[in-house]
Amino acid sequence: MTTKLAAVTLAFAMASSSSFANSPAAALRCALQAPAQAVAGQPVLLRFTLTNTGSAPLQVLRWNTPFEGAWFAPFVAVTRDGHALPFQGPMIKRADPQAADYLRLEASQSINTELDLALPFDLSKPGKYRVQPRIRLIDVFDTTTGESVPRPRAKHQGADLACPALDLTISP
Repeated sequence: MTTKLAAVTLAFAMASSSSFANSPAAALRCALQAPAQAVAGQPVLLRFTLTNTGSAPLQVLRWNTPFEGAWFAPFVAVTRDGHALPFQGPMIKRADPQAADYLRLEASQSINTELDLALPFDLSKPGKYRVQPRIRLIDVFDTTTGESVPRPRAKHQGADLACPALDLTISP
């Protein structure tokens, strides 16, 4: 198994989505890293990085993102040789968020987390895999507004987080 990492970083322009461009989420950048090669049936660690490129601190609700620290939602889509793989991880319903469900990102701060892609997806067969993040932030806001966490659901401001796909090869 090679230790060479395939790194994909995002430099996105949000001109096509004026509502996103005007939201605090426009300051967020996403990157994904994983080994370019892995062995079938072995762990495949994905490293997610989230960066606040803005000038103000942001609060981000962790739900349904890698920053919960586990696979509680299918926030990536995976294909093997062009065929979609089903998500086999847990799906949970939630009550209202608590303060601990938010993460605070200072201006220019980056945070990372790693999760094993082999836990919710069957990576036991050799092939060419594509991992496409599908991260929908449920709530993100600028802390300079004076609002505190948790925010009531009626005030949540969601946004899709653009994060580029990653390709890897799994060998026998």
